[in-house]
Amino acid sequence: MITFLAAAFLLQIPDAGAQLPDASVGFPGTDIQLPDAGIQRPQPATRLQGSLQPDTARIFDSPETESLVVRAIAAMGDIPAELTDYQARVQSTMQITIAADTVGVSDLPATVDEVISDVNWHRRGYLQQDVVGHRMRVLIPLPYTLATIFETPWITPHLYGPRIYSPLGQAPALNPFSAEGPRYYRYQTGDTIRVRTTDQLLTLVPIEVRPRVPIKMSDVPLVVGTFYLDADRAAVARARVGFAGGSGGLPRVMGQIETFLEFENALWDDRFWLPFRQRRDILFESRLLGGGVTARVVNRFDDIRLNTGWEPTGRMTTLTWSDTRDRQAFENWRAPIGDEESELTAQDFADLRIVSTLGGDENADAAARLRLHYDRGNHLFRFNRVEGPYLGVGASLSPVFPRLNRREVYGTAGWAFAENTPRGELVYRQGTTVVALPGAGIDWGLEAALYRRLNDIQPFRPTFMWDWFYTMPAFLWGGDRRDYYDALGAEASLVGRSGRWTGRGGLRFEQQDSVSVNTNWYLLSSKELETRPLAGVDPGKLFALETSAQYSFGPGAFGIGKSFLLRAEAEAGFGDFSYQRVTGLLSTRYSLGPITLATRTDAGYITGDAPAQKLFRFGSIEGLRGYEPNEFGGSAAVLGRARLLLGVPPRRSTPLTRVGLFMIPPLRPNLVLLGETGWTMVSDELAPTLERFGSRTTDGFRSSVGVGVSIFDDALTVERLFPVGKDEGARERKWYVGFTYWY
Repeated sequence: MITFLAAAFLLQIPDAGAQLPDASVGFPGTDIQLPDAGIQRPQPATRLQGSLQPDTARIFDSPETESLVVRAIAAMGDIPAELTDYQARVQSTMQITIAADTVGVSDLPATVDEVISDVNWHRRGYLQQDVVGHRMRVLIPLPYTLATIFETPWITPHLYGPRIYSPLGQAPALNPFSAEGPRYYRYQTGDTIRVRTTDQLLTLVPIEVRPRVPIKMSDVPLVVGTFYLDADRAAVARARVGFAGGSGGLPRVMGQIETFLEFENALWDDRFWLPFRQRRDILFESRLLGGGVTARVVNRFDDIRLNTGWEPTGRMTTLTWSDTRDRQAFENWRAPIGDEESELTAQDFADLRIVSTLGGDENADAAARLRLHYDRGNHLFRFNRVEGPYLGVGASLSPVFPRLNRREVYGTAGWAFAENTPRGELVYRQGTTVVALPGAGIDWGLEAALYRRLNDIQPFRPTFMWDWFYTMPAFLWGGDRRDYYDALGAEASLVGRSGRWTGRGGLRFEQQDSVSVNTNWYLLSSKELETRPLAGVDPGKLFALETSAQYSFGPGAFGIGKSFLLRAEAEAGFGDFSYQRVTGLLSTRYSLGPITLATRTDAGYITGDAPAQKLFRFGSIEGLRGYEPNEFGGSAAVLGRARLLLGVPPRRSTPLTRVGLFMIPPLRPNLVLLGETGWTMVSDELAPTLERFGSRTTDGFRSSVGVGVSIFDDALTVERLFPVGKDEGARERKWYVGFTYWY
């Protein structure tokens, strides 16, 4: 599934030989230390004449905004006469990342390229990029990476001019600060930001822009986003935009392609706002497929030397690859391969994603708009042995300016055809649950929902999970091993976020009922298949208090680079069930040279009269491979898993071979040592419940160990598994060949 998504997305990458446009734009980031600036006051602005339609009140939110926009239009139309050329050393990180729709951790990098290049730019339109260093890692052995598909420069040299470049091959978008901008955009000013340099204070004014005409009626592509203007120079210092209404020509139900740009400038030579850091995300998301793929490029300009006297010749734009195995090129790049920019995620653009698909400003006074939307892939389609095929529809009511009015209503409803049962939910969100705002302190949010859901019983969930990892095997060949119960209820939660920390506290009222196996038909089956019976469930009404806290640095044990994920949850149940339950998770990945250790530990404890669906259980793919699903369970449990990779030669980080856009990744083989161990016990009070659940305690520790060999940074593996325990003699030793199983 991941390979299919990545391939489907990369087929949308534009022709690498497309002509580089004459202007481009980028994005804001965290505050940076800027060079000193000698501020030259511009002449007083005059009101725009002729090019504006009469309803100027709908174009600008205030006369002050209009004045600043007019000055910016005058200042950005041409490259400053004093700027002739520049040379720069650029560090680029390129990622193809996978985003699941059911998890709250960072994107998973499938491929990572790190590139060092020398860039020469001239005001006559010349741009030459020479790659002097290239290294890579792959988690999924695709025959391409971002670096292999580029045939022209991927940096954007400046912000001047009338257009904003789209890397999707579509026509460049109209710059809101071009002369034609006010015909197509509305402008709204936010709170000013002050950035201190060595000896002065710069004032940046954020201007939010939105299309004021319907996208389908516009004769040019448009953007939505925020531009940060230097109030004294009336120049764009930072920008953060998404291309409005773009779906890459795909039917929206099949998926959509969205492009986002960030551009953070520095005040070079005390005179010019030129690139400091650039980021470009092209997201292909398909709720039908249950996830998304992002092509991400981040450029960091190590140094810019202005007006060097360079006189270009030859082609206007060129990309060359010189000695890409030069290790000295990475002397100033201290981070190991894959660590740089590892915290970036498609959710960084959550606010722009809300408004970029809304289209033009058909009703400028509207506080919110309704759109077709799915929070998760299984709200559109899923398949399991209880519901059979399930089809649903989803929609959200979102504000036009989500960062100013962070509220959202989301609803979904659908029908389970084999079960003949409706399910769905209605959710209200506010604050950080809609759009998380970076900055100091805690960003608060509220979420409340009414719902009827089919919940699966899985106490120790993977940190990275797609619903379609379960739907496809169930739909195609009947591989549905999960157990379920029906939940009808309401919930409300208060959420706080600060940096990498997330906390949640809430209330839940729920009617929980048992369900039945309603289908044993699967797509690739010519006859009815026998299915394992569902585990026992205790029906009843539950009122619960729930709290959780999480610290996330990366996606956990599964990934490239270093990760650390810590989570703790607690709940107290009342009503028909009176119990207390706590669970904890620690998932880490750490690399030191050719050695990588990935571990995950889960633990939980229950007291009181807990229902069967709240007990802990594991076995098979849910932990402790070599044993049966749900074989072990209890009221207290510990499950530990570890994977040690010992890198063996060859350890090169450049492709084995490359032909055109395609390549064979470096093998990077590893000797693999793995181990899993689990322990459970059950209280006398809950022993009968565990028996109805169909599980037993481990009677001490039960373990599996294994040894194998993997290639492509542990993407493909061959392993031999050995169960270890009191009845180990009756257990079959198993071979496993295929994609590495993570947790």
